[in-house]
Amino acid sequence: MNFPIGKSRVSIRTNFKQVLRQLLGATVAFLLVCLPLFSQSTQGTIQGAVTDQTSGVLVGATVSVTDVARGVTRVLITDSAGVYVAANLTPGTYTVRAEAKGFRTVEHTGVLVEVGQNIRVDMVAQPGEQTQTITVTGEVPAVNTTDATLGGTVSNESINALPLNGRNFQRLVQLRPGVVTPVGSGTGTGQSTNGRRTAYDVLRVEGIAGIAQSTGANLLNTSYRAGDSASLVPIDAIQEFSAQQNPKAEYGFRDGSIVNVGVKSGTNSIHGTAYAFGRDAAATDAPNYFPGTSPGGITPATMEQFGATAGGRIIKDKLFWFASFEGLRVLTGDVNLLTMPTSVAGAGVGNSFVDTCNFLNPTHAPLGNAANPINALSAQLAGLNAQTCVVSPASSTVENVFPNNPSNTSINFSPSLTSNGPLNNGLLKIDYNIGPHHHLNGLYYRSSSTQTVNSLPGQTLPQWLVSVPQNTYQYSGDWTWTPNSTLANDFRMGYVYVNLATYPGDLNTPAGSPWPGGYGMPTGVTVPLYGGFPFITFTSFSGFLGAGNRTSTRGPEGNLDLVESVSYLRGKHAFKFGFEYIENIADGITFSLTQGNVNFTDLQSYLQGFPQNWTILLGSVEANTQNAHSNWYAAFVQDDWRIRPRVMLNLGLRYEYAGPPHEQNNNLSTFNLNATGNTPAIEQVGPGLPLSKMYNGD
Repeated sequence: MNFPIGKSRVSIRTNFKQVLRQLLGATVAFLLVCLPLFSQSTQGTIQGAVTDQTSGVLVGATVSVTDVARGVTRVLITDSAGVYVAANLTPGTYTVRAEAKGFRTVEHTGVLVEVGQNIRVDMVAQPGEQTQTITVTGEVPAVNTTDATLGGTVSNESINALPLNGRNFQRLVQLRPGVVTPVGSGTGTGQSTNGRRTAYDVLRVEGIAGIAQSTGANLLNTSYRAGDSASLVPIDAIQEFSAQQNPKAEYGFRDGSIVNVGVKSGTNSIHGTAYAFGRDAAATDAPNYFPGTSPGGITPATMEQFGATAGGRIIKDKLFWFASFEGLRVLTGDVNLLTMPTSVAGAGVGNSFVDTCNFLNPTHAPLGNAANPINALSAQLAGLNAQTCVVSPASSTVENVFPNNPSNTSINFSPSLTSNGPLNNGLLKIDYNIGPHHHLNGLYYRSSSTQTVNSLPGQTLPQWLVSVPQNTYQYSGDWTWTPNSTLANDFRMGYVYVNLATYPGDLNTPAGSPWPGGYGMPTGVTVPLYGGFPFITFTSFSGFLGAGNRTSTRGPEGNLDLVESVSYLRGKHAFKFGFEYIENIADGITFSLTQGNVNFTDLQSYLQGFPQNWTILLGSVEANTQNAHSNWYAAFVQDDWRIRPRVMLNLGLRYEYAGPPHEQNNNLSTFNLNATGNTPAIEQVGPGLPLSKMYNGD
C-alpha cells in the first residue's frame, strides 16, 4: 500500500534539526555552568568503610574496585571517616580490594552490582604485612541497608529463566507488589502501580525517559492499536532492570513505578546469543469454547520470534561494543461474533436484505418508480437489485460492500479477520574507558513495524483493516567523570521519539470514483489523505462498514532529556543533587471521520436512504496539524546519612515544574471559564491571544 508523503514528514526533518540545535546548545551551556554531577539510574554504586579490628576507621586507605569482565579498575582513597564510594559503575561483577600500611590486604570477590543498586561492602583490615591478602567471598548482605526504596532488580538470568510469552520484559514488572495490568491489555498503557493512574510508570532506558505526550504512556515497549507491544527492547540485550515504587528524590515526573533498564556492554571476551521461538495454535492449543468459523474451533495464532546478540572489545580494557537484533512475526485470528444483515431470504424484515426489499417493494416496481421507495445508492452499495430483490456478491462488475451472510435464520456473522504485526528491533552500544577518571558510552536503538490490524471489534471486511506503520528511536549518550575519591560526575542526554500513523486499508480507494476503482459514492472528499469508505453504522447491528474512526499520524512525538546530578561524599554523609530538563514534542495530524460518518437506525431506513444522523469534517490538512511542545524542569537534593553503623537516614527534597503545551501555529483552543457577554466560551490559545496558555504550569 502506498501512503501519502506530505507535510508531516517534512515537519519531522525540520523538528529534528531544531532538536539537534537545542541539544547542542543546551550541552554547551551545561558544561560551562554546571558543577560536576552524577546519576546512577542504570548504573550502580559500591560504598563502605574500611576499619580495623577495633572498629577504628582507617583514613587514607587505598580501595581498588575492579570490573572483572572489562578489566577496568577505579582507585579510591578513604576519607576522614574511613569511608569510600565508587559511583557510576556499569552493572556486573566486581572485586573490591583495600590496602593500608601496616595491615594485611583485604579483598572481596564476586560483588554483584545491579541496575540502580547501592551495594555496601565494609572491610575489616587485620594487622600484618601488605603482601598478605585476606580474600572474602559471599559476605555482601542480601538485604539493602543503604536506603528504604521499595522494589528490586531482575537480572538477565532471571528474565531468561522465567516463562515469558512474547519476551517482553515489561510483563515481569507485574511480579513486583502493587503493579497490575488488566487482563488482555498491552504493556505500557494499562499498567498501574499501587492504584495510581494507568500509564503513569516511567521507563528509563540507559537513564533516559521516553514519554508519549498524547497518551502519557512510555514510548518504548508500549502497545498501540493492537498487540502486546509495538516496540521491544530485546531481553537478551538487557543486563537487568529494576522497579522502584517509592524512589528517592532524584526520580519523578510520574507517581507510579520507576523502571530502570540497563543495556549490556561489551567485554574483553567475545560473547553472544542466538535464539528462535515459534508457536502454532493449530498444533498446540485446545479448541475455543466459542469456535466461530475457525477450523477445529481453535483461535488462529502463530508466532515466530528470533534474534541474536554479540559483544566484544575493540581495544582491550578500553573500547567495547555490543549489538542486538530481534524479529517478531505474529498472526492472530478473530473469533469475534457480530450481527449483520443476511444476503438471502428467511431471516425476516429488518434482518434480511431480500425480505426487507420485498416488504418495501411488494410489487417489484423498477428502481425510480414511485411504487419503489428503495434508494439507488443504498441498493448499489449492497449489491441489491431493487426490482427483483436479489443480492449479488461483489465482483468486477457488481459492487457489494456488505459481508456475505448467507444464513436464512440468523444475523450472526463471524468476520474471521486476521491481524499481523511484523516487528524488527535493533540496538548498538559503545563503551569507551578513556582512563581511570573518564568513561563514555552511547546507545542507538530503533524499532520498526507495520501492523495490519483489526483495530475495532465491529470491522467486517479485510479491506478495512487499518495499517499502522511505526518507527521508534532512541539516541542517548553518557559521560562519567570521577576526578577524585569524593566527587563523581555523570552527564546524560538522549532523544526518544516515535513516528507512527493509522491509515484505513482502503486509503487509496476514492469514495467518489466508479466501482471497482472506487465506491461510486460521491461524498465530496477529494483530499488523498482522507480517502477510503465512510464509516457507516447501524443501531440494529453490531458490525459496521468502513475502517472506523481511528485515523491519524503522529510524530515526531517524544522528548529530549538532559540529566545532570552530583554526588559528594563527606564523612558520614553521601550528598547528591542535580537537575533534569525535558522538552516534550507532540507533532501530528488527526483526521478521524474525515471520510464521513453515517448512522442508520435499521435496515429499512438504510434501504430508503434515511440516515438517523451524519457528519463530515471539513478543513485542510494544515488546520488539523498540531506541532505542540512543552518544557519540564526538576531539581533535587538528597542526603544518605549514616548516623550509626546500623542506622541510615535517607533525606531528600525535589521540585518539579511541568510547563503548559504551546502550539507552533496556535492550533489549540480551550474553554474560557471567565468568558462574559459576547466573548466566546471556546477561545484560541497562543502568544498574543486572549488566552496565552492552556493552563498554568505546576
